Amino acid sequence: MSESLKQTFDRSPPNALPDAFRIIRLGQTLASDVKQTIRKANPDVAGGNPSNLATLDVLDLPDDAKAMSIVRAYARAGAGGLGEFVIAAPNATPAAGQVAVAPNGDIVFLAADAYTNVDVEFLAARGDVLEVTGQVVANVMTLPAAVTARGVVMLTSISSSVGGAPGPKVVLAPGAGAPAAGQCRLNSAKSTISFAGADAITKATARLVVVAEADLTSLLGSESALV
Repeated sequence: MSESLKQTFDRSPPNALPDAFRIIRLGQTLASDVKQTIRKANPDVAGGNPSNLATLDVLDLPDDAKAMSIVRAYARAGAGGLGEFVIAAPNATPAAGQVAVAPNGDIVFLAADAYTNVDVEFLAARGDVLEVTGQVVANVMTLPAAVTARGVVMLTSISSSVGGAPGPKVVLAPGAGAPAAGQCRLNSAKSTISFAGADAITKATARLVVVAEADLTSLLGSESALV
């Protein structure tokens, strides 16, 4: 009788576990499908992370472990109110006493609160990281079909190498409309990246999180070939 990969894990045959761990990419699973915890962190001061607004302090997360949602957060020290944070909506700019997930997956705080000692528990985005360099035509960079076929989860950072305003850009939430100078955004379908006309960008390099090849839910439910 066949069994699922989940059942193989439950049975835990020693000779099969190394292969099972490789199949689910154990490192990726631990970094994204298990609640992550940061303790006693001192966020980067405003302006230190060019992918985020200059009015925000940032906990800069690795591209392969960006946040999707915040479970709980607490402040021990800073100019703002101490204690439990109010969790703002995803992509929202946090107000005083709030914490939020930025559009690029970092965790952000209002710079005026100047927090220096915070705890954050969050869920990370499972996905694979790709870097794409492409031409920008009429202020829009169209992502390759091979990338959009994977499914873009988020844009983590982008830098323009050719144009009137080269360098990194602030990542805004996906949506329609032209961003302001120095900013960029995915469209709602997550198939293009738009820049400000004033920046006159003609070439850029983007780092993206795309849907993971090792889809944990599907893998655990699939038939196991391990014994």
